[in-house]
Amino acid sequence: MISDSIYLILIFGLWGLITNTIAWKKGFYHWQLFPVTPIAFKHVASVFGIYLGFTYVLAGYLGVLLQRYGGASPSLNLIILLQSLLILSMVITLFVYCRTFAKGVFTKVWKNTGQLVPTSPLFDFCLGVTAWFIAFPVVQVVGQFFDLILFLFFNLETYEQVAVRYLKTALQSPFLTMLALTSIVIVAPIVEEFLFRGTLQTYLKRSFTKKTAIILSSMCFALFHFSTQQGFGNLSLIPSLFVFSCFLGYIYERQGSLYASIGLHMAFNFASGIRILLSPE
Repeated sequence: MISDSIYLILIFGLWGLITNTIAWKKGFYHWQLFPVTPIAFKHVASVFGIYLGFTYVLAGYLGVLLQRYGGASPSLNLIILLQSLLILSMVITLFVYCRTFAKGVFTKVWKNTGQLVPTSPLFDFCLGVTAWFIAFPVVQVVGQFFDLILFLFFNLETYEQVAVRYLKTALQSPFLTMLALTSIVIVAPIVEEFLFRGTLQTYLKRSFTKKTAIILSSMCFALFHFSTQQGFGNLSLIPSLFVFSCFLGYIYERQGSLYASIGLHMAFNFASGIRILLSPE
């Protein structure tokens, strides 16, 4: 455990040092100033209310119904299918809200056109995907370091994220695997970037600097992904997800484009999905 963690920290540390040095010299860490999008607190409360309502309230109610009417062990196909329908319903509800009750408010959230040198959404997305080579090793170093600290001082083993377990469970069926991958690689990045970068981070910029807004939204992002059901071994996810979210927040501000942070987020989730699919277990 200890030797493997140190080895990985050195490998990813060297990778991160090289890619981030190149990125710095190429001007990647220079951002532009964009006009602040006028998002009100009611918009933040509404979209997060929809998100929490579906992911916690309705999902919890659905779990109770499955236990009551689905027997002792409802089929895996049924569980994942219902989860997918719940996610689809949440996306549709968010879309309807934005189009009906907040029309025009979120336009610049997706693509701010105030750039000196305009870029296309496709360029922003590809830049985000490319930024994976910069962000990934840094996130891994942070995660491995805190895994090591938890093991050395508290003898705590690390646990997989809930999404990882969800995908591993779905590997029993090609259809379920496709549903799980679609949810993790495509839907989750789009929804979470809209919520945490497009809505929350943009709103926070009304009262704080861009750097502070990135830090605060990243703290919220990391805590939202923490699962108390997995115990304290799950704590190492918080700092690694915080750093990951800071990269997402930065590239969103750099490009003034949600397509950029979605590209980076999708690249991370895609890499994790490929690793799980290729793992022997």
